Amino acid sequence: MMAYRGQGAACRRLAATLLGGLPLALLLASLPAAAGPFLFGGASFAGGGERSEYAGIAGNLTPVPFLTQKLVISDYHYKYGTNGTTVSVNGQAAEAALGVQKGWATGWAEASVGARYRYNRVSPQGADNRSDGGEWGLALTLLGQQEFARNWAVNGIASYNFGPRAYWARGRLLYKVFGDAWAGVEFIKHGDPFYHATQGGVVVTGIAIGKGVNLGFFGGAKKTAGEPRAFYGGLELSKAF
Repeated sequence: MMAYRGQGAACRRLAATLLGGLPLALLLASLPAAAGPFLFGGASFAGGGERSEYAGIAGNLTPVPFLTQKLVISDYHYKYGTNGTTVSVNGQAAEAALGVQKGWATGWAEASVGARYRYNRVSPQGADNRSDGGEWGLALTLLGQQEFARNWAVNGIASYNFGPRAYWARGRLLYKVFGDAWAGVEFIKHGDPFYHATQGGVVVTGIAIGKGVNLGFFGGAKKTAGEPRAFYGGLELSKAF
């Protein structure tokens, strides 16, 4: 099956780009602009009580066929070490984005720009005022996938949020195992000027559990600056209409 084969298959495969435990949930799904609404959500966790949950919707509400509009909200908790102190951050974020996309026989690509707002509560109080409170940002995101050889694919996503100066990037190498399901490995880097994390692991995504409904799992090891290595894992869920 081709990597970009109309609405349903592309939506399922593109949902695979949603993961990684990103605190700000930049993970905006991409789908063919001609497709109907696409719902997505997921949750991730890591050692030390870190977690994130997100939910969103994507679709095309304009007469321009290659445009997509997306909305995503998230709730998160993460921590990092700085100057001998462990800083804990609890927060929520929301993003609205407009994207352009292009598909071909064996792949697809998308670029989007969006307004993102986050509100953080840092503890201990006063530990890191740079991350505390509300902040607006302008998020630029590139993502895509390309099949090669027989049943192999690479996909990636990279985003930079002006304002907080936060970045997030992930690459995956995948192999089609059955139906529309893919299994493989992933490598992720994310952070901002004061927080940096690296993680890598395995992923299985695109498991059909109902009409237009797909499930995925992922897990691996994570290293955050100033903190010991820890396990991370989670799941994703998507529904194409």
